Amino acid sequence: MFKAYKGFIIGIIMGALLMTALPSMAATTKQTYSLTDATYPIVVNGSAYVNSEQPVMNYKGTTYVPLKAFGEMMGADVIWDEVKRQVEVRHDGAPNCNSAFCHVKVSGSGGTYTVTGEGRVFEAVMAYAVEDGHNYLLESFHTLDSGAPAWSPFQLEIVIPEEQLPENGTLILELFEYSAKDGSKINTLIIPLETFSP
Repeated sequence: MFKAYKGFIIGIIMGALLMTALPSMAATTKQTYSLTDATYPIVVNGSAYVNSEQPVMNYKGTTYVPLKAFGEMMGADVIWDEVKRQVEVRHDGAPNCNSAFCHVKVSGSGGTYTVTGEGRVFEAVMAYAVEDGHNYLLESFHTLDSGAPAWSPFQLEIVIPEEQLPENGTLILELFEYSAKDGSKINTLIIPLETFSP
């Protein structure tokens, strides 16, 4: 009689083990992120961002800032469009400026952009990078006609291959210069290039 129930008991034990193991296995596929407080200041057009309720965070060397607060510091409106179910960032057309870059304008789409403006950088060398919110897709430099304190016009032709364009997100252009003192990035100006959605 024991032999008759042996298979049944083993089946119940195996079923119980599988039922407890499956949720654990499923939990291991869920990705988690550990953000830490950024220990460095974020300065936008000469004003430091300080907000203890919505702090700047860091994840694996990438800085994350509250979109609405950062947009407002850049002079843009950040709104939720209930009909489209999306966040929209709108700029009133005022010139994008800081102490090194000004009157920056972007034209183009689909990975091909022309960026014009004026730069005032040490030894006439400005740097720029394009990122998708996670990774840098392009990093380069451009030499202006003259260095600071003079302002010089510039034009950048930026091409991002189609396979590198985000399916959902915004391409961001960073204009900056490297400090002659310690080689760090300074005078960074953030310019949205294009927003993509599925």
